[in-house]
Amino acid sequence: MLRWLPPGLHRVFRFGLAGAASTLVYFVLVNALVLVVGISPVAASVMSYLGSLFLSYTLQSRFAFRVKSGSRSQIARFTLTSLCGLCMSFAIMILANDVLKAPYIVGALAICVLIPTVNYLIFRMWVFRPDHDLISTPESRTDRT
Repeated sequence: MLRWLPPGLHRVFRFGLAGAASTLVYFVLVNALVLVVGISPVAASVMSYLGSLFLSYTLQSRFAFRVKSGSRSQIARFTLTSLCGLCMSFAIMILANDVLKAPYIVGALAICVLIPTVNYLIFRMWVFRPDHDLISTPESRTDRT
């Protein structure tokens, strides 16, 4: 599937695709909640972040990192990482919107960049670490980066 991409970047590319889908869900939800429903940007950000979590777990575990989904320890690590991401998201939106008095879109865009970057590093080193059972595919046998 990714023969045009150097093997060491396959996982990063898959993570990016999965993250883009989750981020798009977050971004659409936060805008809909603020602009259509009239919810405060901070509350909308928290609700949108929570709303994108199931999609994120599914895509990251099965597509990006190609590990078996469902182990209790993996789900616990993902949940903890996600809660930390939620706290970061909350803090970034408060800083941007309430402290700096910037438009909510500044906070939303910062969240869309910072959270995926931090998550990749934590997912790679802790949540979906390489010693988990891999889903057996031809690509996963050669792509353990």
